Amino acid sequence: MSERPGLNADEKQAWAYLMDVVRDYGRYLSDIENLGYSAPNVLYYRDEIQEMLEEFKGDPRVDFRGVWTQVKEFDEILRANQELLVRTIGHANFKQYHIMNDPPRTHWWWFINRVVPKPITQASWWQFWKKPDISTAALLEAQETGGGEDGGDGLGVPEASVEGHS
Repeated sequence: MSERPGLNADEKQAWAYLMDVVRDYGRYLSDIENLGYSAPNVLYYRDEIQEMLEEFKGDPRVDFRGVWTQVKEFDEILRANQELLVRTIGHANFKQYHIMNDPPRTHWWWFINRVVPKPITQASWWQFWKKPDISTAALLEAQETGGGEDGGDGLGVPEASVEGHS
């Protein structure tokens, strides 16, 4: 987490910015249950961290160990709460974010919606005609099979016997 001597003013400012972004990422994750519309920011903050780390990658003047340890801990929190985050953002919205941002496959946080099962959608109350009621389906089946056990019409009404016919 510490910097080594030799960073110029711009690099020090970039390093300080990275530390701020990591803190913000952690702050969002610490309140992941209440993010609401700000939930996608978790993805954008994680992107920013990755870009900054790649910018400093290979620079012998920078010690990444503390930052990586902290980011990995935060990533574990994200993974443990991925279902909650996906539910908050929404599966369909994740698809839109994929289209808008076109993240590389190495940025796994953009793809957590693919490991979280989609919610089972139930028809709204006004779509009652799309699925027959169980009692209606049972009634139709009983009528198709020729009635109930008593030889009736499936409603419990026996067929009237006709005299002279067997």
